[in-house]
Amino acid sequence: MSLARANLQLLLRQKPAVGNIPLIQRRFASHDSHAHDEHHDDTQYSREAGFSTPFWRNTVVLSLLAVGFYKWAPSPNQDVYLTQWLAQYMTPRDFWAALNEKHLLLSQQASDNTILQADAKRPNIHRYRYPQILDTGSPHLQPVGSVADTSSTAGRSE
Repeated sequence: MSLARANLQLLLRQKPAVGNIPLIQRRFASHDSHAHDEHHDDTQYSREAGFSTPFWRNTVVLSLLAVGFYKWAPSPNQDVYLTQWLAQYMTPRDFWAALNEKHLLLSQQASDNTILQADAKRPNIHRYRYPQILDTGSPHLQPVGSVADTSSTAGRSE
């Protein structure tokens, strides 16, 4: 309960000293007028017609801009000023061509190295399942006369 409501109930409970006079006056919204009845000058006056209106000002400004553009614009066989200014600060075409050629050669060399490594194969050799078997027979344990004479044979070369 708000404080205002509590005060209102307290006032209503008190009995007036003289007669039955209501303490709160009733106000009807339809009869209570708070409007100010002042009459302002609502008449709209038009501006004077002449050469000082915004239309003529804009016309003169646009005309001056068109004449200035026509006078100082480059001819069709010349580059635009912005293009000339950008050309001063750009790197020459020959520099980029040399740089691109160097990059192409280095890329080609890197791809050749990659292909060389990717196509590499191990040498063809016969791998024994049990290589320790080769150590069982010593060349010094051969009995006399059991070794064939191979002095007259020639090796095949490829």
